[in-house]
Amino acid sequence: MMEGIDDAPIIYATNTCHEALEKIIEFTPKLNIHDTNRVTKAVDHYEKYIDFDELLRRTSSSDSSFDDPCSGPISELRSM
Repeated sequence: MMEGIDDAPIIYATNTCHEALEKIIEFTPKLNIHDTNRVTKAVDHYEKYIDFDELLRRTSSSDSSFDDPCSGPISELRSM
């Protein structure tokens, strides 16, 4: 089917598409908390873009506004 096409990028696999996809998925490195080298690299990369203290505040506090750090506690919003 590809005869005569000289400049098309082609990947040839002897497996079926499904088998090749499964192998690619298994091969793709995943970030997990136990891989300290990769976690450190990810933190070093993203640290300049993310305020981790604010992220932790917003995701760990059950009595504060997610949107505005200056707003009052959520209990006051519930009474409105």
